[in-house]
Amino acid sequence: MIFDKIRNKFKSHKLSNLLKKLKKFGDLNDINVDTQIVHPERVEIGSYIYIGPGARINGLGGLEIKSGTIIGPNLILHSANHKFKDSRFIPYDETFDFRKVTIGENVWVGGNVIIVPGTEIGEGCIIGAGSVVSGKIAPLSIVVGNPCRVIKTRDAEHYYKLKKENKIYLKNKKENQITPNLNIGYNE
Repeated sequence: MIFDKIRNKFKSHKLSNLLKKLKKFGDLNDINVDTQIVHPERVEIGSYIYIGPGARINGLGGLEIKSGTIIGPNLILHSANHKFKDSRFIPYDETFDFRKVTIGENVWVGGNVIIVPGTEIGEGCIIGAGSVVSGKIAPLSIVVGNPCRVIKTRDAEHYYKLKKENKIYLKNKKENQITPNLNIGYNE
């Protein structure tokens, strides 16, 4: 028990130092102490962001996570890849292909998602657990699978009504305006 407290204190201190190196870091974020970020100087994180445990983020090619985004556990995110076309060696050489990743406002990324270099996820998207995300995802899309595919679109009228009313989950939670209701949907 004491060892766990000491380990978590060390991880918290290490994460705090890492977050200071980010290109941008907004307000009232909740980043799990197990989060790993390589090349933090190329990473921009807005406000009211949650990143769950086990996230591994490579910011080499650039990364922007806009405000209100919630990311589940075990995210893998890459923003660069080894060059293999016309490379000097096989299977690849020492040069990189930098491709910025952008995650729009109020995106919900499920657990165990992989996001590949160059991905652009539009505002309000929902990314299903276990998806492999690439390319440009239109705003308000709900995507699942490997490769990911759009299966639905969020109700735009409802989404923009809530956004206009500033009903951003983590913002309201951090400002103590809401608490999770664990009884909804539970059948005894």
